[in-house]
Amino acid sequence: MKDKLFAFFEPLWQFIDNGSFYREPFRWLYVAIAVLNLLFPLVAIFGAIGSGVFEYIPGKVIFALILIFILMIALGIMSFVLWINRQKKLKELLCEDNEFVAIPMVSHFIQTVGEWLGFYIGLFGCVASLLFLLFGGSEMMNQLGGASLLPWGTGVVMIIMYPIIGFLIVVSGRLLAELYRAMASIANSAKRISNRVADAAPAESEAPAEASPAGEE
Repeated sequence: MKDKLFAFFEPLWQFIDNGSFYREPFRWLYVAIAVLNLLFPLVAIFGAIGSGVFEYIPGKVIFALILIFILMIALGIMSFVLWINRQKKLKELLCEDNEFVAIPMVSHFIQTVGEWLGFYIGLFGCVASLLFLLFGGSEMMNQLGGASLLPWGTGVVMIIMYPIIGFLIVVSGRLLAELYRAMASIANSAKRISNRVADAAPAESEAPAEASPAGEE
């Protein structure tokens, strides 16, 4: 009875030990974030149309707003592709003999968030700042609520600064992820070496002792 009880729960323990318990929720999280990135531009567009904002702004601002919406759709598609691509690579992170499985998952998530946020801020900030500059500057920014979209402001300098900020976010996310990944790699390597030493020790003890050579007279 006791053996049957342990055997009944064995698949659950295997599901946890082989990393699927950690990997599968992250894969679904990646898919959910990817879908949200596709839906966000549509929600923003329909929200702007429903608010009647086009009735109170001049034609050049409407044109700029349409360009910003197109930019948001393009970034949404890019973000969707990024998260789906990274989701497919999650399975490659874990090996069967890995002792530490949660750290690679978290580090990969941190890296992906850094890439997504960096590209989004860098591209959107640069192009949107350029549009604000070309089609009305601060007046257009106030009409479209640009302060919430571009918290660091707009201008010629920010056209250059937003890509730099985005690049630094990507690098920072990658650096933090690699630190976690290095810890997991070192720990897993140490565990493998320890297991090999432990497996080799009994084999050496069972080997027949060689006869000592007779001394010369």
